[in-house]
Amino acid sequence: MLQPLDSAWPTYDRIWLRHMSRISSWAAVLSAGLAALVVSLEPGRPQPIPRFDEPGSAGQFESDRRRPANAALDTVALYERAAIRVAGMERFSSTINRMLPASQPRSRVWLDDRRVVSASDRTGPTAVLDAWTPLGPGNIGGRTRVIRFHPTVPTTLFAAGVSGGIWKSDDDGNTWRPSGDGLTNIAVNSLAIDSRRPSTMYAGTGEGYFREDIRGTGLPLRGGGIFASANSGATWQRLPATNTADFHWVNDLELGVADSRRLYAATRTGVWRSVDSGATWTRLLETSVRGGCLDLALRPDRDEDVLFASCGSYEQATVYRFPRAAERADVEVVLRDPGMGRTSLAIAPSSPDVIYALAASNEPGPGGNYRQGLLAVYRSERGGLAGTWETRVTNRDQTYLNTLLLTNVYGATANDCSPTTTNAFTNMGWYINVIAVDPRDPNRVWAAGVDWFRSEDGGRNWGLATYGGSGFPSSTHVDQHAIAFHPGYDGTGNQVALIGNDGGIYRTTNARGNTATGSRAACNGTNVAVAWTSLNRGYGVTQFYHGTPFPDGTRYLGGTQDNGTVYGSDQAGPDGWRTVFGGDGGFSAVSPSAVSTWLVEYQWANLGRTTNGGTTFDRSLTGLDSVVSDTLGPDANYLFVTPFAMDAAAPHRVWLGGVSLYRSGPAGAAPWSKVGPFALGGGLVSAVAVSPRSSQVVMTGATTGDIVWTRNGLDAPAAVTFQSRRPRDGWVTSVAFDPRSENVWYATYGNFGGAHVYRSSDGGNTWQSLDGSGATALPDIPVHSLVVDPDDSQRLYLGTDLGVMVSIDGGRSWMSEETGFGPAVTMWLSSVRTPSGQKYLFAFTHGRGAWRVTLP
Repeated sequence: MLQPLDSAWPTYDRIWLRHMSRISSWAAVLSAGLAALVVSLEPGRPQPIPRFDEPGSAGQFESDRRRPANAALDTVALYERAAIRVAGMERFSSTINRMLPASQPRSRVWLDDRRVVSASDRTGPTAVLDAWTPLGPGNIGGRTRVIRFHPTVPTTLFAAGVSGGIWKSDDDGNTWRPSGDGLTNIAVNSLAIDSRRPSTMYAGTGEGYFREDIRGTGLPLRGGGIFASANSGATWQRLPATNTADFHWVNDLELGVADSRRLYAATRTGVWRSVDSGATWTRLLETSVRGGCLDLALRPDRDEDVLFASCGSYEQATVYRFPRAAERADVEVVLRDPGMGRTSLAIAPSSPDVIYALAASNEPGPGGNYRQGLLAVYRSERGGLAGTWETRVTNRDQTYLNTLLLTNVYGATANDCSPTTTNAFTNMGWYINVIAVDPRDPNRVWAAGVDWFRSEDGGRNWGLATYGGSGFPSSTHVDQHAIAFHPGYDGTGNQVALIGNDGGIYRTTNARGNTATGSRAACNGTNVAVAWTSLNRGYGVTQFYHGTPFPDGTRYLGGTQDNGTVYGSDQAGPDGWRTVFGGDGGFSAVSPSAVSTWLVEYQWANLGRTTNGGTTFDRSLTGLDSVVSDTLGPDANYLFVTPFAMDAAAPHRVWLGGVSLYRSGPAGAAPWSKVGPFALGGGLVSAVAVSPRSSQVVMTGATTGDIVWTRNGLDAPAAVTFQSRRPRDGWVTSVAFDPRSENVWYATYGNFGGAHVYRSSDGGNTWQSLDGSGATALPDIPVHSLVVDPDDSQRLYLGTDLGVMVSIDGGRSWMSEETGFGPAVTMWLSSVRTPSGQKYLFAFTHGRGAWRVTLP
């Protein structure tokens, strides 16, 4: 049995296991002795090469389940049409069991008891329309690319999760609440606040860092233009002129120096300027380079708006200078080094003639180790003019640590910290790439990829300023995206800075504390003197892939992107969640009769089983085939997020699918048995369900569109037989049984360009679409899960890319469920009936955390 990490291994190896989200493989970073220990625990299954937080594989998984069945379809247009449809649909409130008329999105207020109510009606019977209960996690966080201080009230903070919208804190980060639920698109990637009129704000939507090509998850994260607020984020309206394809990916925003009616935007199609607060726009620079324009920097001391823009990722990047952006489109190329990939920019606030650029490499670099790692840090002391940029450090620098600004420093220095390990390079400069300058010192520079570094000499030498391991004051989550300095920062009495990363928001009060340098900088958290504190309290932007409520409805478990499998409860509250299993969390299950027994996973069917409520885990792998390929190519034998389902009836077997179908011992215990023959014709199992009426009946869905089932699932493994049908081509995202009818089965599909919900009334032999037609039809939007009300077979709930949909007439017509979390990607729905008979429905979203509603 694997013991808790704190007691099982020496401190150094412990840290590596906790933070393999920055490490490329067990073989590359763990000692041979430790690897042998892990292998010996599961002799029946050779160990795979599990990589935590795998950008490419996670993205491909998300993209493939949505890819249109017809390649000619325009997914951008499909999302736009679907969003408009959802906004205009009739609404239904399960809380009050009433239909509601379609209306404009209403402003919401979060009360102290975490209820969500309408801002326009807090007294009438429909005041608590949105009262799904937000469960959190408020303390886990999620991918955060934007942090802003209020210009005049520094205890008021704003942050944005890229799939969770805008959040606000009025108490210096102690608590957070959503401030952008009026947004029709919550993929917020940039935010600008008018310093002269702080109530005026602009939000740019769409995470345009080429995730849909490299990471693959671009589809639900495409933006819908630029939104404006005149009341500090309480309500938002889209700027009509940005409701075009030119503003589907708003990567950065800047406001004019002397006139805040001037607004600059960096998008996929170039650099844009508005001189009338966003009413109309002029393109200053047109580009077709891959990624478009990604970063802007504006001199704070020139009324004519001296603007810099960086454009290009995975293709040759270029830095441009607009000498008089306020009135002209004159532009010059000022930096364009061969091999330069995504490049971030920063101007020194205390000396605006000083400007820095941090560039990723499109070339392999020394040893073939630096593609999308560091190319160089550049600096100009003459206002960024062409010919004035000095290369401060490159990936060929003699000081090895200086070359790792955009690399997983822990993997790349593994051998320095533990001589029996091998260095491994994970470079993510296309995705995490940010540079900033100390407000009071133009030579003190911050740069980050996986972790933050700081230079004291203008970018020539660098030290580590955060520590990815846990248990130290210097510890933070990894994958950095943003930094913001306190408006009163003076470098002495006030050294407050906030950072945003894949784990949310962190604060330091000693930003000038000593950094760690030398070959062993990353070996121990005490090497870094800069201390960080998590501000994730009420910040509910966690991205779930799946979730499981406990039988009593007061506890819940779920797998999340880059934050492992997390556990929460009503008793601990929204800010009391804890991570119980690492990696990119996936499916989960809880035994209904022995609730301390759970089965969880990280990617590629790497299972963990606990019988003591998460205190210790066994690796439940024996009998499962080895991972052949950790991609979704033709060689793959499991999905990145591998589906499994627990049999709710004794003896609580678990069924798991890959290219084969496996049956476990009690409650997921190994050894696993391969059942069949089971053949999918080239696909992989993407969904599994066990009938609540008979443990013999098991249904699976596949990435090919096939639905495959057995009616003798408890027979000897080789004797289990299967039937199949294919209602449509595509990716089956979930399968479900009607608990009140033995032969009524359901399947949902993710891919655009076809029906998304099917029902069989004869035990799988024939299938009919339930998408409907006309004004009450389901929009053409990926559907990820389905729940049948256990007391009313006519009431169906869907988790979709645009929130929760509901039908109260068996799928003939559909409405938008009034949830309180808006159009958030809802990956999993699950219902539970407590021992007292109370029914709950749970939603696990990809960007707005977990929610619960009481069903009538």
